[in-house]
Amino acid sequence: MNKQPLFRDPGEDDQREDGYSAPHGFLIGGLTAFERVELAEQYLKAANLLVESIRKQRVGDFEIAYPVLFLYRHALEVLIKHLLGKEVNHHRLDALADELVRFVRDQHGETVPSWIVSRLREIAQIDPTSQAFRYGEDRYEPQQRRPVPYETYVRIEELHDIVNTLCAVLRRATDLAQQRSTASPAPESSE
Repeated sequence: MNKQPLFRDPGEDDQREDGYSAPHGFLIGGLTAFERVELAEQYLKAANLLVESIRKQRVGDFEIAYPVLFLYRHALEVLIKHLLGKEVNHHRLDALADELVRFVRDQHGETVPSWIVSRLREIAQIDPTSQAFRYGEDRYEPQQRRPVPYETYVRIEELHDIVNTLCAVLRRATDLAQQRSTASPAPESSE
C-alpha cells in the first residue's frame, strides 16, 4: 500500500499535460474571492454530470438523489455568498435570499426578480440549513431535528433547468459586480 500522505505538496511525478492526462489529481487551496465562483461552478458541473448519468441510464435516479440535490443547493449558496461580498457564517438559504434582496436594493438600487427569491425559498423550505440534503434531515438543532417531508418529489429535468438558470443569473450578477468594481472612474474634466 502507498505510504505517501494523501494531501501533499505537488512533486515532479504529479506533472501532466492537461486535466485529462495521468496522473489524475487535484491541486486545491488558496482560493481568492472570485475563484469561489469557480468553486460554485464545480459543484454545479458535478451535479450536472450526475444528472447526465441518470439520463444515460448509467445509474438509477434513486441512487444519487441526495448528492445531486446537495451539489445543486451548495452551488447556489456559494454563488450568493460570493455575490454578497462579505463573510457569511450561516447556511440558511432563506436568510441568504433576504440578504441578497437587501444587498441588490441597497447597493445597486435594483430589485431581485421575484421568481429567483421564490425558487430559493422553495429549496430552503426542504433544506433550510444545508443539512437535509447531506443527512436526510435538518440537524442544526438536535432537539428539533426535521426530516425531509415524506415522499417529496422533484422532477430531475425541472430541477436541472431551474438550478442551472438560477446559477446562470447569479453568475451574470457576479460578473456585472466584478465589472463595476474594476471599471475605471470617468476622467475628470479639465475646464
